Amino acid sequence: MKKPKLGAAWAEYIFLDVVRYSKRAVESQSSVVRTLNRVVRESVRAHRLGPERVIYIPNGDGICIALLNVSQPYDIQMQIALGILKRLQEHNSAETESEQRFEVRIGVNADKDNVIVDINRHCNLSGKGINEASRIMDKADGSQILVGNSVFETLKSHRKYLFAFRPYTAIVKWELALPVHQFIGDGHPYVNVDVPKAFQTLADVLAQKGSGSREAPSALMARGLKVRVEIGPPAAQVQWAKVAGTELKKPLIVMALIDTGASRTVINPQVAVTCGLVQTGLARISSVGRSTWVPCVFPS
Repeated sequence: MKKPKLGAAWAEYIFLDVVRYSKRAVESQSSVVRTLNRVVRESVRAHRLGPERVIYIPNGDGICIALLNVSQPYDIQMQIALGILKRLQEHNSAETESEQRFEVRIGVNADKDNVIVDINRHCNLSGKGINEASRIMDKADGSQILVGNSVFETLKSHRKYLFAFRPYTAIVKWELALPVHQFIGDGHPYVNVDVPKAFQTLADVLAQKGSGSREAPSALMARGLKVRVEIGPPAAQVQWAKVAGTELKKPLIVMALIDTGASRTVINPQVAVTCGLVQTGLARISSVGRSTWVPCVFPS
């Protein structure tokens, strides 16, 4: 039987794990792993890939599927991820015991990594791609698919994926910002298209669960940022004061809790103009020992 060649290879990753696995009874855990193994193998086998093209990497309560140098079909990673969720839905619908029903979350990524031999003398992978695949998966909830930027760039120009993703920015290890995209395409009822908890704003919680939910009061506190905002005069006034030698009014200082949410909560210049906002000065925002100056906008 052929084996993957060692060395550099382009790898497509489908990284998944079982949601709330550790809260299950030991007997249930074993059964869940057996079912997951079957579902994953069936989903990959449907594409008739040779053994030199696929590496399965067990990860405790999950599996990483690595596809090596596979370029056709262009969305094979998404087809496999969707196949896994569809087969799991079929399993859960047919299963009468609640302990045997389960969900997985999926992170999809791609990069040029290294095929190596691990301590068990099995083929494995090492590199940026597989590390990011794990971190992307960590941001997903049950039955959700999040993809990395390299995969998104491949898919976004194809008709079936034109409006199939919702963008976020994940903050991962070492405080690095990682662009991720949630699959929300139509025609897949087994895919959870709610905003992942990792990126939810207060507005998302209210929209999904209502203002009376237990999560609503704590959502802002949990994902908010306490800041000290110093609002100064417009830049033109500052320049004029320097020329005229006059004193400026003291800046307005406000303590606030800001709903940070995700990158989509940032107001860009185009949105500001559309909403009738004008820049009235600069705001210095201090948080966690750091300060930065940002444009301060208010309704005109």
